[in-house]
Amino acid sequence: MDQSKIEFRKVRDFGGLLNVTFEYLKKNFKVLFKSNLLFSAPAILLAGVFMGIYQSSMFNFTDSPDLALIGIPFLIGLLFTLLAYTIVTIVTYSHLMVYKQSEDGLFDIEDVWQMVKKNFFMILFTGIGYSLAVGLGFVLLIIPGIYLSIALSLIFIVRLEEELGFFDAVSRCTKLIKDNWWFTFGLILVVGIVQGFLGFILVLPNYMVTFFVAFTGVDLDSGGFNRTLYIISSIISSLSVLLYSISTTAIAFHYYNLVERKEAPGLLQQIKEIK
Repeated sequence: MDQSKIEFRKVRDFGGLLNVTFEYLKKNFKVLFKSNLLFSAPAILLAGVFMGIYQSSMFNFTDSPDLALIGIPFLIGLLFTLLAYTIVTIVTYSHLMVYKQSEDGLFDIEDVWQMVKKNFFMILFTGIGYSLAVGLGFVLLIIPGIYLSIALSLIFIVRLEEELGFFDAVSRCTKLIKDNWWFTFGLILVVGIVQGFLGFILVLPNYMVTFFVAFTGVDLDSGGFNRTLYIISSIISSLSVLLYSISTTAIAFHYYNLVERKEAPGLLQQIKEIK
């Protein structure tokens, strides 16, 4: 096995988890980025187009916007945005599983695609179940919703790695997260801040277009220039969805960290190999 291949089953502290997350992303950037961009491109493109249409209507400073009409492209854009996030989640976890199963860490997009097809519906329905569980937690009381959103963040990698059903995976997540909830919360928060900062760079053109239209008074009817600007900037902003692979990767490595801390399967395997 390639000695430079990243080890998964290893106890890591907070800094170690951040380091291995970005090491993995750097080492696998080419295939991971291409896979995410290729598979999620249609959803990202459509999300950008509909959000651009919504913004060009909402921020048209020459006419009073019809809120009933502009709400339709917003909802469609939101739907495609959620679909893009789902695809990035599926592709990133599929990439990680292919990498983990490979001998030398070398593979191509076709290998990722085969794993995506294998796990697509499982991860999709898991995402729906996760959303319903967390949503119910927020409806009942805010605190259970917050707790579940962090505790169940492991559910995708748990189902992939341990091949458990949904409810068994929920139980497994709560077991792993016990005494480690705040650690997990901190990790997700810090990675989210990094992800948000990088995402802001992509969202910046959208703000620039809004200020440009507001201060120059570009008319929506002047050749559709206003709308074109918003659509282009919204498509660029929608690319920030690809950054979600950062959080996904960090959570995956945290799962292996927790399993190793509580059950030490990696250490036991090393002892067996020595014997």
